[in-house]
Amino acid sequence: MSMQPEVRKRATVANIAGGSTRKMAAYRYVVALSILVLLWLGIYIYANNVRNIVSLGLPGTMAVGAGFILFIKYLEKKGANVIDRAKHADRGAVAEEKVGDFLNSLPEGNFIIHDFNSGKGNIDHVLINTKGIFTLETKSHKGDVTFDGEKLLRGNRPFEKDFLNQAWAECFAVRNVLQGWGITLKAEPIILFTNAYVKVRGKAKGVEILSLKYLPKFLERLPDHQTIPEAGRIYNRVKAACLPN
Repeated sequence: MSMQPEVRKRATVANIAGGSTRKMAAYRYVVALSILVLLWLGIYIYANNVRNIVSLGLPGTMAVGAGFILFIKYLEKKGANVIDRAKHADRGAVAEEKVGDFLNSLPEGNFIIHDFNSGKGNIDHVLINTKGIFTLETKSHKGDVTFDGEKLLRGNRPFEKDFLNQAWAECFAVRNVLQGWGITLKAEPIILFTNAYVKVRGKAKGVEILSLKYLPKFLERLPDHQTIPEAGRIYNRVKAACLPN
């Protein structure tokens, strides 16, 4: 009598939603603090060497002064940029946590991996159930999201990155894992907006573009492609390929 592998028939968390993004935000805040300390140190050193600088004569004083001003302005610009990026990471982490809470509330038969580390980047969420295998890339942007046939737009302007290419790269990372196990069911990419109004109808270059509130209806309308035990076995194989963060 052959023994079937044990399968958990409930939503399962392998990692913490938004975990790596929270770490990224914390790292950027530390960098910003370091820049602030360096800025203060530069001002302190300059203020305590004014007499020595003046002794260099007018040309020397002007050269040192100009260099100091450029140094201060560079640090100010760098610090402001790092803080903006840290705030952006914070917003991203909040969005991932929001999606994570939703996914964790799904009924039995849904298997979830948060913050999947493929070795080439992190995938926010991987959802495996009877409907299929889905890679979910979470976005915290606001505004109207549309598709012009080539790229996603917010309002009338492209996003800061090519989210469609990003979603496919993440999906292919999971597909490679599945291929290694001889699993023929393909992972499908989803971009999930938590705060935007999504006006995209149908797929954008093969990627589903959804708002979080529409995700339950989207999943409900899909046909079943596998059983719960089959979904659980795939979950175990994909989970095993996740590298430590």
